[in-house]
Amino acid sequence: MEFDQVVWLLDQRFDFLIPWFEKEYNIFRKDFLFVGSYHGNTRKGLKKVTVGDLPGGHVSYLEPEDINKLYAHRITSNKRTLLIAFSGAYLPSADYVTSFIATGNIATDINNKWWQYEFFCKTGIKTPKTWWAENHCQLLHLSQVLFSQYESLLIKKAELAGGYKMKIVSSAEDVYDYCGRQKEDFLNSEFLISEYIPHKQSFSGMAIIDRDGNTIWCGATEQVLYNDLAYEGLIWPPYIDDKGLCDIKNITLKVGKGLAEYGYFGYYNVDFIQGPDEMYAVEINARFCFSTIFYACCCGDKFWRAVQGKEIHESWPDRRLIMGKIKAKEGKSYCKLADQSNILEWFNSGIGGFQSYFVGTDEPECYDYGSFIGLFGELLTKDTNRDDALRLFWDRCLQQYR
Repeated sequence: MEFDQVVWLLDQRFDFLIPWFEKEYNIFRKDFLFVGSYHGNTRKGLKKVTVGDLPGGHVSYLEPEDINKLYAHRITSNKRTLLIAFSGAYLPSADYVTSFIATGNIATDINNKWWQYEFFCKTGIKTPKTWWAENHCQLLHLSQVLFSQYESLLIKKAELAGGYKMKIVSSAEDVYDYCGRQKEDFLNSEFLISEYIPHKQSFSGMAIIDRDGNTIWCGATEQVLYNDLAYEGLIWPPYIDDKGLCDIKNITLKVGKGLAEYGYFGYYNVDFIQGPDEMYAVEINARFCFSTIFYACCCGDKFWRAVQGKEIHESWPDRRLIMGKIKAKEGKSYCKLADQSNILEWFNSGIGGFQSYFVGTDEPECYDYGSFIGLFGELLTKDTNRDDALRLFWDRCLQQYR
């Protein structure tokens, strides 16, 4: 199929996948339109548009759904468009749009956490009890009622991911404090509040649904979280016994069956926590995410076929991998950072580690929020214990922050 335009909505984390895309489809980056919320001097000389109001040299953060909402009206029927998107939510579902993941109402619904909670309940999948609040006033009232039954609760937004704007609360004062720190437009939108399940480990089951509705298992990783909430990276293979891994696989495939029946196709993962007695499914990410980067490392130049379910990739590790975010300080400028290795070449070599930066290659870029400026990865011996792996993970994560 020929296209009038190729719109690349993925952020700079995924730019290392561009050479394999060019090779697979014979479409080259000079013909892409790059869309993002980053200032992005790593993409100099390429066609790009920035959504959101940003001063020059500043890097701001928007959720993928926000980027889609701001850009979607520019995708019109007079151009056949190939979308390479992080999420299909709020993007048009039409004959003139082709995407690697489902778009339109299907993607918007499935990426909504309240839809996910009802889906888990309907399909008999164990998940923390959750309640919906129309706004912060209802949230305050509801939390006061729930604290008579639960010691701790978890507040989250229906559309935000990666632990962003989530908060564990243990009293009405905590809820008031949480609301007091948010902007007014944020407070007047819906909230979810869940029972908090104490846990020491979190996992992600990965799979792909092809356009015929078949679900393909891609494996599982252990998630590394900050304060039990904020996603910072992964460990693979996960530190889990065979029964636990089997449970994750079975539930992930069960979820895939339901998503396919709803009309979804593309990559997805299911997040889990290991509670005191059993495994809980807590979230579906029906989109590209951090684990997609890991899966791309496994697939190499076959990634764009594999992510559509056209090629099955199985990996049997003889090493243990840690991969995560290199953190940035809020308000700090970064410049003269450069890739120290090619991610895919490094992964396939099985030697040492890598650091890959996607901002600040020449002109200074100031981060207006505390997030991350690059990725790191390191291959450890398979018998490295979990405590040592986590210690090494956090050391790499914070190297630029310090």
